[in-house]
Amino acid sequence: MRTTLAVLAVTGLVLAPLPTSSTAQVATAAPGVCSGVSGCIVKAHVDVDGDGHKDAVGLASRGHGANRRVIVRVKTSADHIVTVRPSAAFWIGPFWQGTALLDGRPGHEIVVGQTMGAHAQLYRALTWRGDGLRTLDAPGRERYWMIDRAVWISNGWQRRAVDPAGIVTRRAAERVGDTRSPFKGRLITYQWDRSGWTRVRSKTVYPLPDRRANAWGGFDVPGLARW
Repeated sequence: MRTTLAVLAVTGLVLAPLPTSSTAQVATAAPGVCSGVSGCIVKAHVDVDGDGHKDAVGLASRGHGANRRVIVRVKTSADHIVTVRPSAAFWIGPFWQGTALLDGRPGHEIVVGQTMGAHAQLYRALTWRGDGLRTLDAPGRERYWMIDRAVWISNGWQRRAVDPAGIVTRRAAERVGDTRSPFKGRLITYQWDRSGWTRVRSKTVYPLPDRRANAWGGFDVPGLARW
């Protein structure tokens, strides 16, 4: 016993009692963006609220066919999660399309499916305003962002990495005549400002070859899937 005490004294080792269940402190992890939502999947880590820091984005869905609903969640801080549940008129397949810088304001927009037809697809863009997510209307007179491609028609949106902030271009083409005839295309460029979208220029392209017209269809926007 004396030898043991001498060794402890020389090494300076201090033996303290282990904490019991009444004294131990267990760290509680902050909830994840998908916590408590079944089927939720983390889809992205991007700045959504415009503060310069990456936010976690989660997505889940409920229902089938004409009664589907998408659940979008964004975690902007350790203890703050925002949830929106926009209804989808009709959607088949995954809702997620991606995130992109559309209106030029700080923060990414979240793009999800809204409704579809035989070949047309319409998407909802969710943007951060104030303290939550709101729908960002498409330029022009439509609420949703439409893409399409078929024998007679091709529609899409373009935003190039070199474009100034808040610039997007709608690309719409329609075949003139029979299936052997070329397309007639229209390029309409919009700029976002405080009052909303403003058309800044337009251009008609005719004749527009099939290959080029088909390339106009879908999203040509960094961060978004083409279809």
